[in-house]
Amino acid sequence: MDLERIANQNPWWNDSSAIEKDEKVKNVIDTKEKIDVELKNENQVLVGPRQLGKTTALKYDIYKKITEEHINPKNIMYYSFDTSRNFEEISDVIDTFIKVSKAKTFLYLDEVSFVDEWQRAIKSFLDSNKSLNSILHITGSSSINLKKELMPGRNIKFIEFMPISFKKFLISFGSDDLRQFLEKNDVGDLDAAIGLTEKLMVYFEEIDRLFKIYLNTGGYPDAIFDYIANNYVRDSIYDIHWNAFVSDISKANKSVEIATAVIYGLIESYSSRVNLSKIAQMEGIKSHVTVREYIEVLDDLFVAKSIFPVAEKKYVFRKDRKVYFNDPFLYNLFAKKLNIIDKNAESKIVEGLIFNSLYRFVNKDKQLSEPKVKVGFYLGKKEVDFVFNEFGFESKWQNSISDYDFPNVGIKNKILLSKNTFKINDEISKVKILPASLFLAAL
Repeated sequence: MDLERIANQNPWWNDSSAIEKDEKVKNVIDTKEKIDVELKNENQVLVGPRQLGKTTALKYDIYKKITEEHINPKNIMYYSFDTSRNFEEISDVIDTFIKVSKAKTFLYLDEVSFVDEWQRAIKSFLDSNKSLNSILHITGSSSINLKKELMPGRNIKFIEFMPISFKKFLISFGSDDLRQFLEKNDVGDLDAAIGLTEKLMVYFEEIDRLFKIYLNTGGYPDAIFDYIANNYVRDSIYDIHWNAFVSDISKANKSVEIATAVIYGLIESYSSRVNLSKIAQMEGIKSHVTVREYIEVLDDLFVAKSIFPVAEKKYVFRKDRKVYFNDPFLYNLFAKKLNIIDKNAESKIVEGLIFNSLYRFVNKDKQLSEPKVKVGFYLGKKEVDFVFNEFGFESKWQNSISDYDFPNVGIKNKILLSKNTFKINDEISKVKILPASLFLAAL
């Protein structure tokens, strides 16, 4: 590997101030560091959706290394493998840099997950003495290849890099008073989250206002800042994310046409049980097996997640599932690109957000390789949106709501998530009614 080719991606080697001129770093500085992702000084693989800010996180970490920690810029290397396909190029880049740097090194390898057999290069590096004095940060946009080899026994962690949660959104864009309150009141379980929801009632007006923004932007930083600047998300932002989606589907060797048809079917069935055969028939897809295969690819690309029914306290994988997009912005993106207009879209987006928030909360701090705690939906004579252990959650995004909106089923802790109704002390029904925005703020 030609060192000059690597140097082209590392202008701070010759001019330490060059990192401050990097476009992605400037964007963070210009927004007064509203969304700052802390990278730990340990070997990490950050995996998550495209266009979410993984590259920005790497570049901003380099900026802090140079300006705050005063690390020699020549001991820091960034390299993007977005267009690479050969794992040997990864080894060449690392070896070329290590030869010229004798001190402790910081390696930032961007978008490696689509490089065939990229793990071979990383495993070889971690097994060698070269890694003893280095910190390695790797990013990728797909878990398809990651699941083949999670490097057991190696000194490296696989971390999911996901859209910022509603709570993080509030901490970033809420008032100082709200931010300080949320930072001081971090909860560890659902009982504590329910208790905190009551205390958040004093902030309801502010949280509700920000919740309406979040339903448009989700946790995608570029959509958030664009909405704040223009009071809506511009078409150019949607175009960027759509093109990234098309690129990822193509890199996964899948048909963009079939993927689009599957997504259309998922939106048409959103918040309801999904019949794979019906989607195949309606969208002209060969079989339900193909639909299932593409849903699994959407999961691997961090686009959507399946949720299965629970009957008699067991998950039933042979029955129809539900499928939710991993962020409100993705629902808006696909609905816009596929020209789908649904008058009930907002309530469906809220329901999807509740699922994702619950799923991420009960699985927080878990690595990609660790088994995940499942969140399902109750399927009996009546259906409950989400169940986890002894908790049941029902979403009712409407102005008028009562205890009777929660199905009469044998679930110990019944939580009805409302638009603006709050009620927790009913000794007869035992149903707690909480505004969805406040409950999600507590998670």
